[in-house]
Amino acid sequence: MRVIAEPVLDTDGRLLAVRGAYQDISSQHWTEVALAATRDQLAHTEQQAAESNRLTLQLQHAIMPPTEAPLSSPGLQIAVRYRPAESESMVGGDWYDAVTLPSKQIMLCVGDVAGHGIEAATSMVVLRNAMRGLAVTGAGPAQLLSWLNIVAHHLTTHVTATAVCGLYDPERHTLRWARAGHLPPVLLRGQQAEPLPPAGGILLGALADTEYEEQELRLETGDTLLMYTDGLVERRDEAVQDSLARLLTTAGSPAADLEKQLDGLLTHSASDTDDDTCLIGVRVL
Repeated sequence: MRVIAEPVLDTDGRLLAVRGAYQDISSQHWTEVALAATRDQLAHTEQQAAESNRLTLQLQHAIMPPTEAPLSSPGLQIAVRYRPAESESMVGGDWYDAVTLPSKQIMLCVGDVAGHGIEAATSMVVLRNAMRGLAVTGAGPAQLLSWLNIVAHHLTTHVTATAVCGLYDPERHTLRWARAGHLPPVLLRGQQAEPLPPAGGILLGALADTEYEEQELRLETGDTLLMYTDGLVERRDEAVQDSLARLLTTAGSPAADLEKQLDGLLTHSASDTDDDTCLIGVRVL
């Protein structure tokens, strides 16, 4: 209760009465209490979100460090780049992998799990590790994506993702590849940069069972192949095909070596979505 009172005096200064008013301020008091509790809860939630973002970033960097020693393969130069989102809250599920299999073939993969945060990052780890385990069976890229689709649909919680997977045979100089809803790789031959003819295949996790189209490409000495996630090209104000055309123009510019070429692609990237970016470059020597 709020009470306000004042004395009423006569001409001689003697007290005649007390005049006052009172007000029930219970609702205001409890509103202030509720606001204080809300501020405390908000501060706690912000602290939890900051901690979750930090752990997500640590997890992603543990799996895919921004800088990594290049994979050694005779007759082939391989370079990778990973550029995390500028905002920790936007850390997503982009991933790459480049590894020599027991068959001596080189597996090259990039993928992008839908969403951001700890769920996207942990789903990325599941799919990346599953792909490595499946690849040792000796199956082709189309079969690998079919199996990975089963993992995404049945063994994760509502996960969808895009991916492109290639197997390079160093003896035959051939690349077999397939994609699941992902942007196609880009081939640089001479000063000409062109996307590979798109192979059919929907994104991972959308259907319980699906098949993917596989294509084969023979690579020549001096050829460079680029595999990337959409964080390299995507813009909010233009179509994907326009963004891809800009990438082809940039990729066709001469570069001293593969490492500098990948650095140049990241530097001149016009993407404005603040998304993660994974980039693999392969050059035949």
